[in-house]
Amino acid sequence: MVSLTEVFVRSFSPYMDVETARDMAPHSYCSPGTTEGLVSGVLSKFKGRLLSEEDSTALERVLQILKENQESVRVYDVSRMADKLRALKRGIRKTPAVIINGEKYEGLEAISKALSTKQSHKTAK
Repeated sequence: MVSLTEVFVRSFSPYMDVETARDMAPHSYCSPGTTEGLVSGVLSKFKGRLLSEEDSTALERVLQILKENQESVRVYDVSRMADKLRALKRGIRKTPAVIINGEKYEGLEAISKALSTKQSHKTAK
């Protein structure tokens, strides 16, 4: 049985000086592979937006552990209205948050504990 894990994070737009960004923008010819890396997988959902350190760490850990087990992961960005409504329906008020097999975990510490017990259950089997 493949379980579904839902991850809720909040992204934000960084302050950017337009002149500096124009001068520093990487070109696909000058740095091949950069474009593919930026738009691949889960990170393409954020389209240039940033995550807080806590949200980023939680997302990284979830993806690392659950992808190893080939489990399905859905990532929601609560800075988007549709994803925010989905989070509110599930009772999530704080990010990062993860729902694993119907159980809700909010905050990096709770998520780390849940993932470590999930990983230890997998290795014990």
